[in-house]
Amino acid sequence: MNYNTKNIFVLFALFISVIIVSRKTTKDSLTDYEISAKVINIYRDKNEHHFLFVKYSDDRVELLDYPYKLGDSISKKKGDSIEYIFRGDKIIQNNLFEKARKEKILK
Repeated sequence: MNYNTKNIFVLFALFISVIIVSRKTTKDSLTDYEISAKVINIYRDKNEHHFLFVKYSDDRVELLDYPYKLGDSISKKKGDSIEYIFRGDKIIQNNLFEKARKEKILK
């Protein structure tokens, strides 16, 4: 193998490795947290381009990525891909993997 072919092969292998690691990282990021809190505020932040944010009862603030409503109780265990939303007398299951596949973040 000449020097150029070897460099191209190494770059290609590195590129494939980055893709594999990023895919695993996406899956891990969807399952690697735990939450048990209530939605206490939903607001637009003028300092963050007027994006919607959600504030939980445990004082965490995040970008609103699911249409939560005020008073929703959110429950998710670490390692689980399903988030349970308790709204009134209903339990809504939010499958994070399905949502990521629809948004083409995950295959």
